[in-house]
Amino acid sequence: MKKKWLVVALTGLFLLTLAGSAFAWSGKADIGGKPDQLYSGSSKGYYIWQDEHGFHLWTATRAEGHVFSGVIRTDGQFTRVRGHRLEEGDSFKVYSDIREKSWFETGQKGGNHFAIGGREVDYLADKLRFRFDTAGGSDGLNFHLENASYLDFDLFIDGRPIHPREIYIGDSSWHPLSHNFRLYQ
Repeated sequence: MKKKWLVVALTGLFLLTLAGSAFAWSGKADIGGKPDQLYSGSSKGYYIWQDEHGFHLWTATRAEGHVFSGVIRTDGQFTRVRGHRLEEGDSFKVYSDIREKSWFETGQKGGNHFAIGGREVDYLADKLRFRFDTAGGSDGLNFHLENASYLDFDLFIDGRPIHPREIYIGDSSWHPLSHNFRLYQ
């Protein structure tokens, strides 16, 4: 009898897991509007959204300090990147790993530009690395994208992957499945 209950319980747990995956985000998602949870004294975490002023990635804590770090990647390029309430020690850098590869066309814009399959990319601006010390407030980045179809996020807190429940996306504050996720435009 105990084996039967164990099988029923495990089957139910498995079905619950599948149902959760069916409702989880996959592919294109609504990221419009500032997350509802972002306010003064917000819960610890990342807050990501898009509005008429571009894309935003902010971090917040109530009181205790945490180091937020990560990399955002795109198949296009980052433009007009600006910090939000950054203090001394906070940093961000727009860069690319594919710098100075000889097989790229230089085109009319010079050595930092190439074209593949009709898509033009400025390869000095396809990654954005950041590190913020956030304590009792918020820090962040505001930016725009050009020629991009997606954004990849790899997000950490205090040197460890952040739990997805501490990532709030769009005005509905939905959570991705992992600290490493992709958003499509």
